[in-house]
Amino acid sequence: GAALVEMTGGPGALGVEEVWFRREMKNWFSSSVLHAGHIYGFDNAILKCISAATGETRWRHRGFNKGSLILADGHLIVLGEEGELALVEASPDAYRRKAGFQAVNGKCWTAPSLANGRLFLRNLEEILCLDLSAP
Repeated sequence: GAALVEMTGGPGALGVEEVWFRREMKNWFSSSVLHAGHIYGFDNAILKCISAATGETRWRHRGFNKGSLILADGHLIVLGEEGELALVEASPDAYRRKAGFQAVNGKCWTAPSLANGRLFLRNLEEILCLDLSAP
């Protein structure tokens, strides 16, 4: 599950208080990301957006299995467990897929990596580099 805790106190007297706890957002091998007050991540095999303030679910989407994601320029770059790649708007209002395709085949248990305009994807046997820089 997921929880939000608040650190309290001052020098020599540090405490922690639970703000909320939910049994949702059970990540398997990928961390969630925080953007503009909302948490995006996988709850088992469901991609979700939850409010960071309350833990309440804003939207959910099936179809990636136990995938992974990163945040880039206000968008989620989502890699499904079977290699489907999608660009999703990081918005709490609704799941909005902007683009997607089958990028690689086989089990993908590593989050995408983005560096210098290149997106790196990996399955259990190979690594793929996509050049995302503008022409």
